[in-house]
Amino acid sequence: MTKLDRLKSLLWLRWHYLMANKVLLYLCIGIPIGYFLPISFIPQYQGKLLFLNFVLNFIYSMTSGCFVSIMVSEEKKNLRTLILAGVTLKEYIISIIIFPFILSIGSCLIFPFLIRVSLPNWPLYLFIAIGTCVIFILANLSIALFTKNQTQATLFGFGITMIALVLAMLPDFVRNTYLSHLISLSFVGANTNIFMNSGHLALTDISILAMLVWIVGLLILTRYAFIWNRKNHA
Repeated sequence: MTKLDRLKSLLWLRWHYLMANKVLLYLCIGIPIGYFLPISFIPQYQGKLLFLNFVLNFIYSMTSGCFVSIMVSEEKKNLRTLILAGVTLKEYIISIIIFPFILSIGSCLIFPFLIRVSLPNWPLYLFIAIGTCVIFILANLSIALFTKNQTQATLFGFGITMIALVLAMLPDFVRNTYLSHLISLSFVGANTNIFMNSGHLALTDISILAMLVWIVGLLILTRYAFIWNRKNHA
């Protein structure tokens, strides 16, 4: 079986699993999008950048985060079969990323228009959105690969969600230099700072550099988690 054939098989497996799992569809897609879609039409929430920041962090947490951790933790029993079939880390990550990535990026494209937020730098906004999505996906993928069962993966994934939401809300209530540095260095720092600065952010900003460091670090951690599973399940 060629690499392309294996990737197609993996994508078909993911699609079939997604369509068959109604609970996952409701929890990771129905709740975040179904909840914020009606709220986005309420006048007092429209035009507010920080509200969009909160919305996107929640959607990223669910569609890019919990979606991945639940799916991977449930299929860990099939991981041995996938490894024996010759599935590589690259193929596995691509098959995991593609559907939650499409859902998350689709949301980040639609919600600015729904909330009527004007973004002066769309390329930078999309760059940060893609980076943030990748961080949530890799973090939850690593969690799912390291944890023993779905319950543990869900709990740790929920912890990441809560941290992301708190960091998204803090700038609206607390103005503090040390807190600003902490947020900038966090995994949602770039996503928060671009909204704090009305859509303007330099490419050399510490939060963007931190985002790239997070992605590289999580790629290394994910690779180690995959190797660890291969040793323990092969």
